[in-house]
Amino acid sequence: MISSQQELEDALAAGSQVLEVDSPAAAELQLPRGAGSMFNSITVHLRGSSRMAISDAMVMAHDESTVISGPDGVVTADGSATVLGSGVVNASGRAHVVAGGSASVTAWGHAQLELSGAASARVSGEASVLAGEDSRVWAGGLSQVELRQDAMCLVSGLAPDGGVRIVTPDAVAPGQEGQVYRAGGGVSTLADPATWCQMFHVAVDNGVATVFKAVDTFWTTAWAVRQGIFYRPGSLPVAPDWEDADTGGGLHFSPTPFQARQVVRSCTHVVACGVRIDEMRPLTDEVCKAPRVVRACEKVDE
Repeated sequence: MISSQQELEDALAAGSQVLEVDSPAAAELQLPRGAGSMFNSITVHLRGSSRMAISDAMVMAHDESTVISGPDGVVTADGSATVLGSGVVNASGRAHVVAGGSASVTAWGHAQLELSGAASARVSGEASVLAGEDSRVWAGGLSQVELRQDAMCLVSGLAPDGGVRIVTPDAVAPGQEGQVYRAGGGVSTLADPATWCQMFHVAVDNGVATVFKAVDTFWTTAWAVRQGIFYRPGSLPVAPDWEDADTGGGLHFSPTPFQARQVVRSCTHVVACGVRIDEMRPLTDEVCKAPRVVRACEKVDE
């Protein structure tokens, strides 16, 4: 069992694959960058009242331990563990998560979340969320979401014996399936292109939204090439089979490069494309379509 910074460094130097940590709460251990990442299969378990700062590690926090996570950290928290910072967090039990930046949190059980910045969370069970600044929440089960500032919440997956409770500065109300709630009191759905863009932090400039497409070496996809559609940098592709309907043809896009890669997992490139928001049609909470690209395709960093 590791109880000090020196013992942690000795265990890493010895090539230990599983690190069991139970250190005094007053001693904040530092895990070096590159240690405990998915590439060297190290698993870190924090127990008791241990406290550890990480940058890109994978850590499991138990009991009443605390993790201070950087943007590349991956933390699984249960019991009454606390997670501070950003990165990817999975929280259950009565874990407490304070997340900012572009953190991505999944929570269930009786977990408690405090979100700021552009953090996002998907919650269920009886989780409770305090969402501020420009954070986003996907809420289901019997969760409670309090919205402040420019935060938004999509209600999805209500529990059979109850539902999501939405709290804004002016009202407390039961959440309705498929509705998007704002801290200012407005209610809409993801069928509205403006709401879809705002929910996913899609940049919109003069009515043109920046969305993303994952493509192969030839700047197309298995489906698009049959339609003669290519997304080469500098090009303005147009859908030959556009239908303003939930099904049918069009050019399909994702709100972020990461989500674009999830759609086309064998992709070689990701391109950013500008589409008119008044021509966009959201299809799901992660895919939209449009009849054409109006701002030329541009290769983005991968």
